[in-house]
Amino acid sequence: MEAGLEIVAVSDLKVGMFVAEPDCPWTDLPFPLQGFVLSEPSEIATFARHCRFVYIDRSFSTGEHYRAPLRERDPPLQCAALPRTESTPELARRQSQRHSFLKFLYEQDNSEQAEELARELTHIEPRFDSLQDTLRKTIECIQIEERVDFKDVATRVSDLSGSLQRNPDALMWLLRLKSVDQYSFDQAMDVSVYLLLFGKHVGLSGDRLVQLSMAGMLQDVGKTCLPPVLLTKTDPLDEEERELVRSHVASSLELLCLQHALPPEVMMIVANHHERWDGSGYPRGLKLKEIGRGAEMAGLVDSFCAMLKNKPYRAAMGHQNALEQLFNLRDQQFNPALMEQFVQCVGLYPIGTLVEMNNGEVGVVIQQNRIQRSRPRVLLLLDGMKQKMRGYHVIDLRDPRHKAYTVLRTLPQDAYGLAAQDYYLG
Repeated sequence: MEAGLEIVAVSDLKVGMFVAEPDCPWTDLPFPLQGFVLSEPSEIATFARHCRFVYIDRSFSTGEHYRAPLRERDPPLQCAALPRTESTPELARRQSQRHSFLKFLYEQDNSEQAEELARELTHIEPRFDSLQDTLRKTIECIQIEERVDFKDVATRVSDLSGSLQRNPDALMWLLRLKSVDQYSFDQAMDVSVYLLLFGKHVGLSGDRLVQLSMAGMLQDVGKTCLPPVLLTKTDPLDEEERELVRSHVASSLELLCLQHALPPEVMMIVANHHERWDGSGYPRGLKLKEIGRGAEMAGLVDSFCAMLKNKPYRAAMGHQNALEQLFNLRDQQFNPALMEQFVQCVGLYPIGTLVEMNNGEVGVVIQQNRIQRSRPRVLLLLDGMKQKMRGYHVIDLRDPRHKAYTVLRTLPQDAYGLAAQDYYLG
């Protein structure tokens, strides 16, 4: 698959887009050309009858759908701490893997959920990428005290909110695979998406939900003001260093106060997300209802997402272990009612969770079982000797043929040397 191509669901095709490749053979289609610009709605309807998704090339598209090749464009605005290092061959390999993975989902026997996941992935992936780019630019602009268009940020967050409404698994899958290996950036994306998921679970919608997610995205922007050596220290911090780290809340508020378009609710969440239910948090030692529900939710999600990542002073935890540790802090650091809701929200084995089976094999959850939560559908990646498997090996733990299989434990996302792209296989 050539680099520069973009996956688009047939429902999102527009006149003016250049279709480079469908997900079915060109010989199945009545067109005399293989690769052309869509000029009539009837052509879109034809693709819709034969395909589920296609690859489009923006550099050959017309009108508003045109985008110049990367080599002809100015380099995109990006934060110096977040370099783009993927080469063109690497991008092409990723595109090929995604194409294979989507075909694999569509070919799953008797799995309407897998097909729905594939449809939503083709729709939301470019929008997820767009939010990542927007967040990158937003962080840089805030750092240099330049005005940010938060209406644009809110619009892109709303796109993700709509995706969660249709199929929450698609967005959570992308969250696992789209990390950029830069802790503060990945943490901001993770917290933002998990807050969308959690907010919907407890009944939030509209502006309140978008503001909650935006607060999670921005709440630790003040850490950019801290000495990098402090954030990478492996030894315990002394009292002076702890106070310096805690000052990032004030730094975040100072930076965000310069952005006059931010709603007060966002600022309140940023100010209070490190406060704790029992008064042990900072900076003001607030407790119980003094904190505010949005800030309580942001603090809980922030703690959970941080546990899933490697830190200089400890290794990442698996999903289950992180949940158990947080659950043990209910009625202490965290509101017990919200803690119960969060556990129900994220589930035992959400999609994208790396798991080790009782026979030593390792796989990734590709479908939850809403009724028997301990029996998900798993895509195996490593055999019992922890060697990579080739091709797609799926076990559905609900199937009586696999009754001997059980999930032994959840694993950190990089366990046994696995990387995000390994989840696509190839």
